[in-house]
Amino acid sequence: MAGYKEIKGFQVQTRSEDPSPTEVQTGDFYYNSSTGQFKVITDGGAPIGTWASGGNLNTSRGQPSKGSGTQTAAIIAGGKNPSSSPVANAEQYNGSSWTEVSDLNTSRSGSPGSAKLAPYTATIIFGGESNPSGAVTTNTETWDGSSWTEVNNLNSGRSYLGGSGSSSTSALAFGGSSSAVTETWNGSSWTEVNDLNTARSGLGSAGSATAALAIGVSDKVEQWDGSSWTEVSEMNVDASYATGAGTSTDTLAWGGYSNPPGYLTKNEFWNGSSWTEVADLSSGRGATGAAGTGSTSALAAGGDTAPGRTNATEEFTAADFEIKSVTQS
Repeated sequence: MAGYKEIKGFQVQTRSEDPSPTEVQTGDFYYNSSTGQFKVITDGGAPIGTWASGGNLNTSRGQPSKGSGTQTAAIIAGGKNPSSSPVANAEQYNGSSWTEVSDLNTSRSGSPGSAKLAPYTATIIFGGESNPSGAVTTNTETWDGSSWTEVNNLNSGRSYLGGSGSSSTSALAFGGSSSAVTETWNGSSWTEVNDLNTARSGLGSAGSATAALAIGVSDKVEQWDGSSWTEVSEMNVDASYATGAGTSTDTLAWGGYSNPPGYLTKNEFWNGSSWTEVADLSSGRGATGAAGTGSTSALAAGGDTAPGRTNATEEFTAADFEIKSVTQS
C-alpha cells in the first residue's frame, strides 16, 4: 500500500513501483521507494499501456490485409487459412466482436497492402498472393462499406508489401517480393514513383499516401514525404513480417519473425525520430491484420504463429504520458 513522505511541509505519496496506465493522472508526483527516486507524470513520451484480448475472428488466418480503421471500427480481408489456401473472406470489428461481410472478388494471402488510415467503410486492398503456390497478383479492390469492386491493377504484382493511405482514393504501395518499387493510387490508377532505398519483402507499414513509414527487415526503416524515401533510425529488434499502425510520426510496430528466436511478441513505439520498446503482445505472431490511428490505441488480429494460423485479437490501449525522474538540487 502506498504511504506518504514528508518533504518541506508537503506530503508526497510513496509507491513501491510506478503506477499502471489506469492509475495515473498528468501532474501526479510521488516517491518510488524501490528506486529511491522522486517521479512526476507529464504529457507525451512513449505510450505506457497494455495488450488485452479482444473478440476472436470468425476465420483463423495468417497474412491478411494490413487492415484499415480504428480499434473499435476495423476491417481486414483475405489471408491464408490453416490449410494454407488464400481466402476471400472479410470481417469487420465493432470493438468487441467480428462480423463477416461481403467477400473479396479475388482470394488472396501474402499480406496484401491496404490504406491503413482509411475508415473501415471506405478502403482499398492491393497485391498479395492469389494461390497456394505463391503466385503474386496485381489485383486491386475498393470497399464501400457493403461490397468490393475491382479497379485498375498495380503496375507490379507483389506480396508481403507495405501499404498506407487514408481512403479508397488515396493509397501508397511499396516494396514486397524483394522489390523497392513504390506506387501511388489516386482513385483511378496507380503511378510508379521513387523507389525505396532498400528493396525488401515482409515489411510493416504505417501512415498515409503522402507521409508513410516502411518498417523492418534487416532493421531498416524508411520515411516517405510524398516524393522520396529517407532512411531513419533503425528499430531495436530486427524483424520481418512485423505489423505497424498509426501515422508516420506516431507509430506502433509489433510482432514479426526473427531466426532465432522465431515469432516475436515485441512492440515498439516510433515518435518521428527514435524507437522505444513498449508493452509486448501476449503471444508471438507475425503478419497480423491491424488497425489504429496512433500509438495509444491499436488492434492486432490473426497472424502466423508457431502452431499455425490464429483467430486471436489483441487490443493495445495506452495513456499518453511520460514518467520522469526528478533530480534533487
